Amino acid sequence: MRPERYSGAVELEMMHQSPNPADAGLLRVHYGPGSVTNWHSHPGGQFLYVLSKDATIGTDEVGEIDLDQGTLVIVPPGERHWHGSTNNREATFLAVNWGVTRWEDSSAVTRS
Repeated sequence: MRPERYSGAVELEMMHQSPNPADAGLLRVHYGPGSVTNWHSHPGGQFLYVLSKDATIGTDEVGEIDLDQGTLVIVPPGERHWHGSTNNREATFLAVNWGVTRWEDSSAVTRS
């Protein structure tokens, strides 16, 4: 995986990629234990649906939050955030993204 985007073992499955970046894309993302994205944002926002236990997300405003299976997280357009698995478990998400993801350079996530 790309270290400027992810830490740890991450597997991506593109389920739908629109030719128009303003339209929604759909991915299935599996995170190995302790794996997370780097800080990033989506100009049109993002929906994250948790398919497995032991998922987590972090924002500047709220900090790190553990998520239960079946949780739907709605990330507002432009909100800086990261997501992945808890330290000792794997996690899988369905991610619906609008717009081209804006990855931050050298922005490793500091976990609580």
